[in-house]
Order: sequence, then C-alpha cells, then structure tokens
Amino acid sequence: INLSTNTSVYFSALKLSPFSTSNSKTLFIGSQSGRLYKIQDVNNSPSTIEIGSSSFPTANISSIDIGISEQEILVTFSNYGVSSIWITLDGGNTWMEKESNLPDMPVRWGILHPDDSNFALIATEIGVWKTSNLYEENTMWIPSTSGLANVRVDMLSMRDSDNMVLAASHGRGLF
Repeated sequence: INLSTNTSVYFSALKLSPFSTSNSKTLFIGSQSGRLYKIQDVNNSPSTIEIGSSSFPTANISSIDIGISEQEILVTFSNYGVSSIWITLDGGNTWMEKESNLPDMPVRWGILHPDDSNFALIATEIGVWKTSNLYEENTMWIPSTSGLANVRVDMLSMRDSDNMVLAASHGRGLF
C-alpha cells in the first residue's frame, strides 16, 4: 500500500482510530525520525497528511494514543535527551510539549483515560508515571507504583470494560 508519506524511514508506532467506521478507517503512524502522519480511509483510497510538529525531536515515536476524539492525540518518544511527551487538542494543528518534571528517560508508551484525557499514564525506563493535569501549563508527573517496581515498562493497555490497566515490564512480567 502506498501511503504517500515520502519517507524511507521505518515506522515505529501505529494507532487505528477508535472512531473509525467499518467503511472508513483512520490510521495514525509515527516514524523513527519523529514524523507523524494521519491516513484517512486507509482500507479504500488512502489520503495521507503529516500532522506532526516541526518542534518534534528527530527521535523514535514510541506510541500514539487518541483521547475522546481524533482532536486529542498523545505522542511519546523513546530516546534520551529529547522532549518525550507531546499532545494536541486540535488534531495536530498545534502541539504542546508535556515532559515537565520527568527525569530524562525514554517514554515507551502513553495512554489517555477514555473518560478524562487530562489523566494520562506513561510507561518509562523506570516504571509507570501518571498525571491528572495533562492540560495545565505545569503538568506534574508522579510515579504510579501500586505494586510495580522501578522497572522498565514497555507497554500499557487499558481494558474497555472497567479501565483496568495492564503494564508489560521488561523481564519482570505483567502488572
């Protein structure tokens, strides 16, 4: 499938929009060089637009999550020495950097709460961190330990039925 991204850099993150219909699917893809694309009608006649920011680091996009609409998009980067968390509230027209008080570490995954996108969880090199003020100017991240050690966490997944979160660690199992 030619997605017309005009890049030969590998894609590192994919997110199928939860707001896609059976007739029209929207796919978000991020690259290892920090470029983010939105592909509309991916299963019929794909239409691709780049929605990332020129302020994004030239780094590996590790995850993409969609909030309560396709206007709210969370993007994470998994490199040291870069701003690792970005959010848009207008579908990619403007982006806000949200790393704030986090230590310099890779962020491997990010999820927005399905009922309140102001609440987010991130999987990092040293465990899971959370914030309940993502949209505020001074976002504050705190470790979310709840039985989880300070271990590398590679992925987070939230169960739709009750919003239970599963954290996949590197070498320590699932929490």
